[in-house]
Amino acid sequence: MGSKVRKREHESDQGEKVDEVPPKRRRHLNEEYLKLSKLYEDLAAESDDVRLEAAKQLIVKFSPENKPVAKEVETALIRLIKGLCSQRKAARIGFSLTLTELLREIFGSKKDGIEGFELDVSSIVTMVEEKTKVEGNVPGRERRDHLIGKLFGFKAIMQSSIVIEPELSLECWNKLLDQVCGMARDVPWLREECGMVLVEAVKSLKGQTQYQQCAVELIERLSTFKLVSTPEGVAVWLTVQESFEMALPEGVWHDKDPLAKKERSRLAKILKENFQGETENGTDEATKGAAANPNPSFAWNLVFSEMLRKDELSKSDAKDKFEFPQFWTDTVDSNLFSSSASHERKAWGFKLLSSMVTRVPKWAVSALFSPNLIRTLINQSKKDDRFLHSAALAALSAVQFRVEQVDGSALPIFVALTSKFGSIEFDRITKTKTLEQILLSADDESLRKIVRHLNSLVLRPESEDQAVADSRRQVIADLLLHTVKHYKRYDGLDEDVFEKDNWLRRILELLVEYAYFVPSKSVKTSKVPLPPVSERGRTMFQERLSSCLTKLLDVKVGSRSAFAFMIVGMIKSKATSSKTLDLAFKADASILETLKEATQTLDAISAKGSIAGNKMAAEGFILLYSLTLLQVYNGEGDAIMMLDDLDASRKALSKKQKDSTSEGQNAFVEIVLSFVGNTRTLFRRIGEEAFSIFASEISADGLRSLTDILDTEENLEGQKELFNQGDENAEEDQSSDDSGDDSDVEMIDGEPQDDEEDSGSAASGDSDSDGSDEEDDAELTQFNNMLALTLQTSKPNVDGDEETSDESDMDDEQMMALDPHLTKIFQQRNQATTKKKEREDAKLNVVQFKSKVLDLLAIYTEKQYSNPLTLDVLLPVLRRTRANANKQTAEKAAKMLKTFLDTRTKRKAALPKPENIEGVWELLKGIHEEAKLGGGAKVHADACSTASLHVVKVLVGLNKGNYAGAVDVYAETQKQWFADKKSPLQPVLFTQFQNWSLNARQQAK
Repeated sequence: MGSKVRKREHESDQGEKVDEVPPKRRRHLNEEYLKLSKLYEDLAAESDDVRLEAAKQLIVKFSPENKPVAKEVETALIRLIKGLCSQRKAARIGFSLTLTELLREIFGSKKDGIEGFELDVSSIVTMVEEKTKVEGNVPGRERRDHLIGKLFGFKAIMQSSIVIEPELSLECWNKLLDQVCGMARDVPWLREECGMVLVEAVKSLKGQTQYQQCAVELIERLSTFKLVSTPEGVAVWLTVQESFEMALPEGVWHDKDPLAKKERSRLAKILKENFQGETENGTDEATKGAAANPNPSFAWNLVFSEMLRKDELSKSDAKDKFEFPQFWTDTVDSNLFSSSASHERKAWGFKLLSSMVTRVPKWAVSALFSPNLIRTLINQSKKDDRFLHSAALAALSAVQFRVEQVDGSALPIFVALTSKFGSIEFDRITKTKTLEQILLSADDESLRKIVRHLNSLVLRPESEDQAVADSRRQVIADLLLHTVKHYKRYDGLDEDVFEKDNWLRRILELLVEYAYFVPSKSVKTSKVPLPPVSERGRTMFQERLSSCLTKLLDVKVGSRSAFAFMIVGMIKSKATSSKTLDLAFKADASILETLKEATQTLDAISAKGSIAGNKMAAEGFILLYSLTLLQVYNGEGDAIMMLDDLDASRKALSKKQKDSTSEGQNAFVEIVLSFVGNTRTLFRRIGEEAFSIFASEISADGLRSLTDILDTEENLEGQKELFNQGDENAEEDQSSDDSGDDSDVEMIDGEPQDDEEDSGSAASGDSDSDGSDEEDDAELTQFNNMLALTLQTSKPNVDGDEETSDESDMDDEQMMALDPHLTKIFQQRNQATTKKKEREDAKLNVVQFKSKVLDLLAIYTEKQYSNPLTLDVLLPVLRRTRANANKQTAEKAAKMLKTFLDTRTKRKAALPKPENIEGVWELLKGIHEEAKLGGGAKVHADACSTASLHVVKVLVGLNKGNYAGAVDVYAETQKQWFADKKSPLQPVLFTQFQNWSLNARQQAK
């Protein structure tokens, strides 16, 4: 009601003003009025640019320089003060800014004032008080807006500095203080804003001695208005203390300092806003508490900043300890994060952590991660239904931001989260990736120091339980592996990484030490892992080291073999020179001698840099030697024989003699096959890399040793042929395979495994499973017959007639007599089941091995497309695409052929130019014969057609006259196809040839 009356009065006054103006100027005044209204409207706009432009125009219009009418200036001031009470979000910002600057222009200018303007500073203070006063019965929301508007009005006067400049008006200063302090006391929800106004007022005095009385007046009012024991009172006191220490009275705080140790408990309660029982001046009247506030008072940051400032000043004195760590513990950890603290106060604590972790100096970072805080942080982070889950995650985000922005921050934060009050399993417990992200964001020097810290945690995992220790050490190894895999600055590394102390070298040394060494007997206890690293733990470290090498193969620093060679060098160096470590690997003297010779050979190849002038060959052998040596240290028995094969292959390559080259290449191919057959990604990668390097050196015999594998039977006999093992060895291998499943690197690292895919398809895609099913049925029938005969009952008949034997009932003696016979029968049944499992495993092993061979052949055909030996690959691969072949192998073989035969189209590679033309004609005819054996499989028919066409292109490329011969071969095949109505040959063989002939003829024109 009151607002409507004021609006009518305003409109009436405006109407009278307009009526008093001569008619000729009435239109001009209306335009001016509308323009002003628009500017006032723009002051409340959401856009910063719009508000600033409106403020600028109003300030210029009413500036004394433009000689405005005094009455209009007064009206503008009233309008700006009333605008502070608006409910619109941006209004107070725009109106407050304009009022502040306009007051500074009017009263702070040394130039002539506005003619007829009689208002002084005291009048402005009174005007703010009167124009923001609530009149009549108004809603609580409007009353609230007016109170805020009043405070903003006093704030504008303070910020304009018109009370102290050009001359101090102590009366107005005191009047403003009374108003603001009164609001702080009587309106608890506005107390923090009032405190901020008072702090800014003290700062505006700029520590000048002529304003000391102003500070004295303010401090007196803290007591008068009972604001001393409030966060805002503390903030004002500390601000005055910094500039006007003489203005502070005795008896309020110990040594006039709220941060004094003796005041720590009182200050903690005040900052927590626990006003129960708090009285001032000996009265029973307690400080009024404000409503729940989601954010801690600004006083917290001011208090912390002052404490940090004092600690920084005392840095030069080594005797003085930093007080901030204990201060944080007393005021935050034991106060806001105590077991009895409310969710609201704990939320304050998380926000203070978020704020302070981005501001404190490096030496203070670790102090923020106090015991209760970390406990609460972990508890609130691990489940999304926790009350403060979002607040905890926000704090962790702020921690991550600090690490990213400030070098050197990662170390204290990581150490704080993983030791004493934290846990190395922080990520697993909280279901976050905090530690992983810190490691990836850390600068290289911090990362190097963090690795040293992690090494100390491997030594002392803070648990005497072996299983717990193993688990924590695995977490550490996984963190290191994750860092190596996802490090983002490999491009900045240079070859110094192999020599100088750095984070990567430290990670590899840590993994090497715990993978291959044990403490010597003379080592100090502090250097001995407690509990000791178990065999399972040592295997785990070996696997993580292997995975690190897999990643480092792709890092373009030095040669591709550099990191593998460096790791072998670390093992050699520690084994020969370390007084605190002994090799965990133990072996006979002959094996150790072989190991020594292989290491010397490796060093010689590395020093020379080439084999028979071939640098790539040297790199390939360094890779193979390094990984084979690692396999030896891993305890894999076959690795010693691989070292002998490697040596033979190296010597053959060095001599370049025909009689030895074949033997050496066969040995090399065997080595490569053993690598690619390994379940670990690293060994497969090394085998493929080495084969790629030596592809140009592979002879026809070496290639044949690969293609022959593709024709191996997929059964026990085939397995014996490939792996040179008997039934007993097969059982042992199967047993060892089962026990090794848990230690498979790829399973742990979460990398896809081709072997798993092969096994899945092999089980489902076998077309010859009927034979094994028939064998199983025969074995089951035999078992039932033997059992029936022993029990002297009729064997089950196919008609399902019921048995009616009177001799089916037996006494105990008869049953006892049957017992040995039954035992023998069931033993035979178990043996049959075992044999069935052996057959299945044998088939799977052969299929998987063929898949690896196809991978090698794919590499060969890609690297050696124009080599005539690639033609020898066609028929063996085509046979793998038949209808009765394993589905996975068939698909892989077809894909390999398609990629190979499409190469010329995509890359314009030259066709092979074989010298033995007769052999090529025989190959073409052989492909046509193979096309008849596909069993109707489309993939086989397409592959044969494409391969045949490739051979025709080779022949025509050698001599265009060979086209006629090719037509004859196709014609003969087509005659046979036409004569045999049941021929499995697919017409695609002829149609593709016809289409190619048409295209080739057109291109020849």
